[in-house]
Amino acid sequence: MTGKLATLWTGAPLGTIEYISALSFLETGHQLVLYTFGDVGDVPAGIEVRDAREILDTGTVVRHRKTGSTALYSDLFRYALFKHTDFTWVDLDVVALKPIVTDTTHIFGYERDGELNGAILKLPRNSETLRELLQFKSDTRGYPPTLKGFRRLKYVVKSLGMGVPISRWPWGAIGPRALTHFARLSGEIRHAQERDVFYPVPFKEAWRFAKPGEVNFDSFPEKTQAVHLWGKDLRAIIRDKYDGQVPPNSFLDIARMRYSRWSGYKIP
Repeated sequence: MTGKLATLWTGAPLGTIEYISALSFLETGHQLVLYTFGDVGDVPAGIEVRDAREILDTGTVVRHRKTGSTALYSDLFRYALFKHTDFTWVDLDVVALKPIVTDTTHIFGYERDGELNGAILKLPRNSETLRELLQFKSDTRGYPPTLKGFRRLKYVVKSLGMGVPISRWPWGAIGPRALTHFARLSGEIRHAQERDVFYPVPFKEAWRFAKPGEVNFDSFPEKTQAVHLWGKDLRAIIRDKYDGQVPPNSFLDIARMRYSRWSGYKIP
């Protein structure tokens, strides 16, 4: 059964990866809500655009201090989304190969052995895991819940015991690491899908989506519902190795042609 999906885009305009992702959800029968701030440029028909402040209004978009990434705000946003809606969250660098099964209370999967990823995520309002994740705010000071031993001690010493701003926490501290940590504590990790359902290609192999002839839509296991393109890494690969151009006969090129034909929308 297809359900309503939601995502967030804080940049403008959408790029090739984002268009491919969004259109893949529509092609597989899902409704897609795109939350954003202001104008993100041309949006294909069928995508519902809403103001992100309906879900989470922090005044400014909190970013990782070291990288400038908005992934931190995105993590906070998706947790708030589950508090206010029944939507399923999807990152805008996920490509649906078939309808994502959403008529269940929990949706998440293993990225690798022992570690969950939240690129496709759904948690019920009464989830103990969600309750813990909702404690994180843009102005939170403290220490990442998964830091132990000497690494935690270093944070304590550097902050003179007063806590570290969340923007200075390690990458993924309130994302995959926290999701895995609290899902394990609550027992909700039992709902996790095996790796091949959402993450058949690990992030270290993001290059495979750009290499001509490497993978196509028939390259994945039958159980795979969607693939994560690891957009940040993939964009860097295309920029540095292919002069910013999508390589012909790569997965991205095949997907761009597929969804352009299906939608009638010319993907850049």
